[in-house]
Amino acid sequence: MIIEIDAGNTRLKWRSRSRSGEVGGALIAQSAQEIAETIARNSSTGETARVDAVRIASVRSPDSLAALVAECEQLFSVSPVVAKVVPGLAGVQIQYSDPARLGVDRWLAMLAAKARVSGACLVVDSGTALTIDQLNGEGGHEGGYILPGLELMCRSLEQNTRIRLNPDFGQGSIGFGHSTDAAVYQGCLAAAVALVKTQFLALRGVNAEARLILTGGGAAALLPHLAEEEAEWVPDLVLDGLAPACAES
Repeated sequence: MIIEIDAGNTRLKWRSRSRSGEVGGALIAQSAQEIAETIARNSSTGETARVDAVRIASVRSPDSLAALVAECEQLFSVSPVVAKVVPGLAGVQIQYSDPARLGVDRWLAMLAAKARVSGACLVVDSGTALTIDQLNGEGGHEGGYILPGLELMCRSLEQNTRIRLNPDFGQGSIGFGHSTDAAVYQGCLAAAVALVKTQFLALRGVNAEARLILTGGGAAALLPHLAEEEAEWVPDLVLDGLAPACAES
């Protein structure tokens, strides 16, 4: 069994992968200990199944990542492989002068997108941050955007103004709001959708076969407004990128 972990700032998203490539459904955990307990519960013997490898994508601080690696080593008796950005791999070429400055989650999403799409594509990851990255038909990274995610946009208004929002308000529409809640939630969603559409239409103008791929926890809010763009939602895109990133380890 291979364990693949996407270590975000506050939680772990993980899944198991067999050596033949079959993957289990992604789950959320707070620690590697919780992952081990889940594997044990699902085992016929009640014990943690043999783990052959652990692959980690992390946006955490070095100290927090080191603690996670040590915990995995203790629980699974293997040394985890931590994905690190390199200039060229699996058909993706990046232009950052310092590859380490490109977020590993963005890079892994591009690796996975390239494996799914033979030509150009726009990769949108909607989470704490909203990231937009463009790959040309040859897999060259033509750059991207990083801006606050939908929740962070709303929270910044609460923190810096006297606006107080109802957390239960639905934000499905991108039309004008007729209350403060609607104006904020729908305005933030409309801004995100507009940027994605603008960039994708520009890419389609150059390459008519270009594809739009969404991932991240906030992608469900964007997806209904990108139907004309034939957006494809791939929830585990970052985890999908771990296989090519760690293939030689």
